[in-house]
Amino acid sequence: MDFRKIAEGVADRLQKYYKTAEGWTSAKKSDDQGSRVSQYIDQEYLLTPYRYKGEAIYNCPPKTVFDYVEPLPDGPRAKWDTNMKKIEILKWIETPDLRINRACTASAMLGLISPRDFVDLILVRETDECFSTNAISIEYPECPEVKDHVRGWNWSCGMICVKYPDVELDEFPEEKKYVRGWNYSCGVLVIKFPSDPNKCKLVSLIQPDIKGMLPKNVVESAIPGSMVEFFTKLEEALKKDGKISS
Repeated sequence: MDFRKIAEGVADRLQKYYKTAEGWTSAKKSDDQGSRVSQYIDQEYLLTPYRYKGEAIYNCPPKTVFDYVEPLPDGPRAKWDTNMKKIEILKWIETPDLRINRACTASAMLGLISPRDFVDLILVRETDECFSTNAISIEYPECPEVKDHVRGWNWSCGMICVKYPDVELDEFPEEKKYVRGWNYSCGVLVIKFPSDPNKCKLVSLIQPDIKGMLPKNVVESAIPGSMVEFFTKLEEALKKDGKISS
């Protein structure tokens, strides 16, 4: 199985999502309007979950913001993101940019949404424009489900830190204490501002299937709010650590 080819395809897909303006509708904004979340229904694949795009601008160097959002076991995100209960690297495919991660999330909506775990293939990229993580869930039998978590599934997703403004693997079966979710193509992009090295735009793109027997409207109401909370907590963590410039 060509993991790099799959991951590169996800990265290209996320750039297309990011640069496509049509079809997105507003789902949630922070109270101060500093961050916003949009949603998109793919007319070609109506049975797939909504695609979500979250955006926020930070007065902080792009690499710093990226370091704070990249899901690494010993990275800053493991400390400030209270919704992320556990992050582990199951396997390095190619060091230092291609790996398989497992992430466990906390329960949400007063326990209505139970804890989830996701097993994702992740590619880290840097271009002249941005830093990004580009991810998609994969089957990984050597990491079994655990009892207390539902295993979710992520479609293409990730984060783009703007310098301006389905795969199978026979390892690690699911543990029964988690429901395993699924991530379609997903990621984060940190986009650079050429005129200001201490400013960047962060874009999060996700399309998760959190599995379980939850009503669709419960999931669709929870995700935008959790994304806005993510941006707010990130800003609080950057301020606390003295990373935000005035």
